[in-house]
Amino acid sequence: MANLFRGPERSSYKEFTPFAYFSYQLGRETFQQGYLGITSNVSIVGLLNLRFPAQQPLYAKQIQIHFLGTECVQIQGTGPKVLVYDTNPICTVTIELWKSPDDKYHQIHDMDLPFEIPLPIDIPSSMSIDKGRGKIEYCLQAIISKRSNFRGSEKIIQCAYDVNRYILPPLPEPRQWIKEDPMKQGIKYEISLNNNVFGPRCPIVVRMKLTFYDPRVSLENIVIGLREYTVIADQSEFDIKKKSKYKLKTILKGRQISMTSESQYSECTTDIQFTIPEDCVGKLTWSHESFNIAVFHKLKIKVRFGLFSKYNFNLDVPVKIVNMLSVEEEEFLADEVLHQQEISIYSDAPPPAYEPDRFTNPVSLPLYSS
Repeated sequence: MANLFRGPERSSYKEFTPFAYFSYQLGRETFQQGYLGITSNVSIVGLLNLRFPAQQPLYAKQIQIHFLGTECVQIQGTGPKVLVYDTNPICTVTIELWKSPDDKYHQIHDMDLPFEIPLPIDIPSSMSIDKGRGKIEYCLQAIISKRSNFRGSEKIIQCAYDVNRYILPPLPEPRQWIKEDPMKQGIKYEISLNNNVFGPRCPIVVRMKLTFYDPRVSLENIVIGLREYTVIADQSEFDIKKKSKYKLKTILKGRQISMTSESQYSECTTDIQFTIPEDCVGKLTWSHESFNIAVFHKLKIKVRFGLFSKYNFNLDVPVKIVNMLSVEEEEFLADEVLHQQEISIYSDAPPPAYEPDRFTNPVSLPLYSS
C-alpha cells in the first residue's frame, strides 16, 4: 500500500525506520488539532504506519502509543568540568492502538493505525534556551510488543514533537508614565506604551514626548530595547544560570527628532515600534516560567541629555511576549465555532468549550531609576 500521507521529517526521529513511522492525517501538516490555551478540546491526531516486507513480517500482540513531555536542564556544578543534569516530567499520556484478540502474536505487513491523544490543557510550549541547556521537549512513542528475538521483545518508534500554545490578540491596555522636574533637570517626560502583552500580531509601540523647560538642555539620544532574561536552575538551587541579552533595540539620535515650539517651551514627540516576528525560533522565546526554567522580558527605555552625561532617565517595564493566532487561524477558528454551534443545535450536544489563557505572574508596575 503506497503511503499518501505527510509526516515529520526523518531528523525528528530518534532512529528512523521505513517499516514503522508516524504520519499526519490526510490533508494536514501537523499533529496538533485545536489551539492549546484557547480551545479546551486540543489533541494530537495522526497515524502509525506499519510497512513490513512479506519476507520480514512483524509478529506483534499489542501496540501502544505514548505522549511524553519533559523539562530538562544542564547546569554547572562544583569543579570546572562537572555538569549537573535535572529532569522534571511534564506529562505522560498512554493509549492502546491495537491488541490481538487472542493474546497471541499476529503477523503484520501493512497497517495504518489512527490515533487521537488528548493534550493536558496546562502544558507549556516546546522551547530550548541557552544553547540547549534548558529545554522543554515532547515526543511520540509507539511501543510494539513483538515476538522476542536477540534484539528484545519491544520495538520503539520515537519522534520529537513541538507543542504550541496560543492566545487571542489581547485588548488594548495602554499605559502611561509622567515625570516632571522643571527645577532640577528642566525636563518633563511623557511616555506611553500601547499594551503589556505582545506577540506577532501585537507590535510594541512606545510614544515619547519630552518638554524642555531649560533651553540649555539638549537631547543626546533615546535608546529603546526589548531585553530577554533566561534563568536555569535545578530543584535544589545548587546552581543558577541567568543570562540576558537585547533581542530588539533601536537608538535615536537627538538630531533625528524634530523639535517644535507650540508653547513657550521646546517639545519633541516620537513613536518607536517593534514588530514581533511570527517565526521566533532563534530570535525570541515566549515568556515562560516552570519548575527549572524561566524566560521573562523587559522593555528598557533610556534617555540621555548632553554628550558626556550618563543616562538621565531609565525605565524598566516588565512585559509578556506570547504566541498569538494568525489572522488566518483566527478566521478558521471563528468558522469552526459557528459550525460546531450549528451541530450542537441539531444534536443537543453542548457547544465547544474554550480555555482562556491566564498569566500566572501579572505584570508589575515599572520602577524609575536615575
